[in-house]
Amino acid sequence: MEKAYTYVYSTGFLSEGSALTQGAETIEEKNTFISHACPEQGARALLLTRKEEVPRAYSVLVLSETGIQEIELGEDFLDRENDPMLFSFGNSFGLIKAKKEIVYFTGDFSSPEIIQIKNGFLPFSKTLPENARQRYFQTVSDGRLIPVCFEREVYYGLSRCFALLDFDSVKKEAKWKCFSEMEKSDFIHHDDRTKDAPKIDSLKIANDEFYAFTSGESTGSVNKWGMDYYALAKISPEGKVKEKLLESEQLKAGGKKSGVSGIFTHSDYLILTPLFNNDDWKGKQKLFSLSKREYTDVIMPRGMTKHSLHNICGELCLTALYDRGLKEILSLPYP
Repeated sequence: MEKAYTYVYSTGFLSEGSALTQGAETIEEKNTFISHACPEQGARALLLTRKEEVPRAYSVLVLSETGIQEIELGEDFLDRENDPMLFSFGNSFGLIKAKKEIVYFTGDFSSPEIIQIKNGFLPFSKTLPENARQRYFQTVSDGRLIPVCFEREVYYGLSRCFALLDFDSVKKEAKWKCFSEMEKSDFIHHDDRTKDAPKIDSLKIANDEFYAFTSGESTGSVNKWGMDYYALAKISPEGKVKEKLLESEQLKAGGKKSGVSGIFTHSDYLILTPLFNNDDWKGKQKLFSLSKREYTDVIMPRGMTKHSLHNICGELCLTALYDRGLKEILSLPYP
């Protein structure tokens, strides 16, 4: 890469020629979602990152067949408490800024629109609490309800809460609909000694279902101490677990550090990444199909074995090579 960037914070895909159906008020309403079809020709990938020389300045990189377009977000995106959150919406995309507005990019992305977000209808009945801090973690939605990760009360740059943003791109209206955390008692290896809710790695709404991946509850460094458990679940907007698709054993019981992180993609797959090389996966990523409920090994092409998979959409995948900075990003047909 000609310019130096720091890290892949989150990603997305643009669906050329698609328009999302408007009018859904709840997750359960029917006929309000479309699939994120990503045709191989003309498809574009999105990546939220930062420049190394200006580490607090975010950029969105748009990858297409013709090259990379950089959209600098500027100093007005700098916020000590809230991260910008990227979401894609048909052939457009937006960034949620400091919980209060959407910077919405359409067309050639040169003149974004600013859309204010309503937080409840009365001053004394706010949907988002004042101490909620927005996080950039990757989420996916195939409709107008966009899940967003948050943290409150104790701030480690993690997420233990979430909200749903109702976004109408036609009327240019947006409002927060709920604020919740996952119910910890629904997981076998939850810790009754604390009030800490399960951490949230990634969220997804697809085909009227709401999915969440949790990396357990531990407050200590997972790189130093490992995870306590991880799980993939269907949840309700109130955070109640409706069904568990994956749930690990108690990972600290074996005496060695272990853990797996998960991010949802614009496809049927969840990307699972082990934190250590000491398990049966030997540090290799795997995919988990939400529909088939089965694993698939991630096999990179020759010369790309050090790349990590970050997203999949249709026949395309987005990979990156990180080595003390973001060295390569590629959008290519999935093997």
